[in-house]
Amino acid sequence: MAWLRRRRLGRELERFPAPPPPWTDDYWPQHAELISFLLDSPDALALFAGGKRLPDGYGPGFDERVVEYPWLLSRLAGGRVLDAGATLNHAHVLERVLARGEELHLVTLAPEQVELPGATYDYADLRELPYENGSFDAVVSLSTLEHVGMDTSRYGADAPRGDPAAELERAESELVRVLAPGGTLLVTVPYGAREDHGWFRQLDRDEVEGLFSFANPSRDVDVYRYTAAGWQVSSLDQAAHERYHDHHADPTVPPDHAAAARAVACVQLSF
Repeated sequence: MAWLRRRRLGRELERFPAPPPPWTDDYWPQHAELISFLLDSPDALALFAGGKRLPDGYGPGFDERVVEYPWLLSRLAGGRVLDAGATLNHAHVLERVLARGEELHLVTLAPEQVELPGATYDYADLRELPYENGSFDAVVSLSTLEHVGMDTSRYGADAPRGDPAAELERAESELVRVLAPGGTLLVTVPYGAREDHGWFRQLDRDEVEGLFSFANPSRDVDVYRYTAAGWQVSSLDQAAHERYHDHHADPTVPPDHAAAARAVACVQLSF
């Protein structure tokens, strides 16, 4: 059945050519259009739910959100959900999450430019969350943990940089604390060679495998890797040497048209 879903999805993806250069004004409409299609596609969600191979030519020129969002939506089971980092705070994403009946709370460092009805917004540091123990059935954190303890001034925080590993442990403890017994944590991080970009860091295999290890969860890790041909299922071994393209440091579009991460680890943890 996976081959049939892959074939149908591949045909549909022909409607979404590679986008203009990343981070330009023309990039974002195509990005939103593709994300909206993927989150509405039963075939895409089924492939991500099963960790199956994606169609050839999946999302060349697009950033890791084209795998993070459908991976997440394929794993959410409903209930009271905390978005730790507010990565879901885009109208075309939020409306599809809320349509599933989730009670969604978003926590981030500072007020967002856009706040949409139907979701609850709180402003706090992940290392000190304003919620009681066991408040949420699921906690999600997409491309956020790599910023903890780093220079977050671009996100409206003026706290000095600390020891990222130690500060991440504080955030992990808080995310586990607010999770209800039997709950699920869904997190993604840029993956590959260990890198420090000042405002975030890329995690390597040891760091990914160490996420939340103090709580002894069961874990399921899916890795997606980017090449000039697009995104595809990979593994911790195969993607271990990938490098992040930091467009803030180097706005030049690289030959493979990578927009940001060249690999992402998607981790489901159950407690």
